[in-house]
Amino acid sequence: MSVDHAERRRRIAEATAAVAAHEGLDAATIRRIAAELGGPTKCVTYYFADKQELLLFTYEFLAQQYLEEAAAADAADLIGALTAMAATDERSRVRWRFYLAFGDRAARRPQFAELQRRNMDQALAHIGALLRAHGMAETEIEDASLLLNALVQGVSAQALADPSRWPPDRVRRVLAGQAERLLAAGRAALLSA
Repeated sequence: MSVDHAERRRRIAEATAAVAAHEGLDAATIRRIAAELGGPTKCVTYYFADKQELLLFTYEFLAQQYLEEAAAADAADLIGALTAMAATDERSRVRWRFYLAFGDRAARRPQFAELQRRNMDQALAHIGALLRAHGMAETEIEDASLLLNALVQGVSAQALADPSRWPPDRVRRVLAGQAERLLAAGRAALLSA
C-alpha cells in the first residue's frame, strides 16, 4: 500500500494548528502532535526536522487554505470573499488563533516574519484583484486592499475575543459596509480622473 506523504503532512499540520489554537504555539511540540495523531514522535519527525519547520509548514498550509477558500468565492462576490477570509466558523477560528500566535513569533523571528509577509502579499493581491473587478480606480486599490485586509484581521481578532458580539452575520455586515464605502470612493476617484 502506497503512503500519501502530502496527505500525512496535511494531517500533521491540522493537528498542529488545533493544538496551537487551543493551547498556544509552545504546546505544539513534536511529542504533543504525535500524541494527537496517536503515534510515536517518528510519525512527525519523518516529515519535519524540528518544531520550527513544523510551525512554518503549518502556517503555509493554513494560509494556502485561506487563499483557496477566498478565491473559490465568486469574483463578483467581494463580500463573500472577505467573509471567507474572516473568523466566522470553527475551522476559520482555529486558523485565526494559529495566525495570531504565529504573528507573535513573527515579531521576533525573521524567518517567521518573511513567511507571514509573503502570504500577506498574496492576500493583498487577491483583495486587489477583487476590487479591480468591481471597477475601483487603480490608484485606490493598494490603500483599499490594505484597509480591507486590516479590517478582516481586526474583526477576526475581535470575533475570537468576543464571539457573542461578533457573530458571523455581524462580521459580514461590517465587512460589507466598509467594502461598499471603499468601492464608492474608488469609483468616484475613477470618474474624477
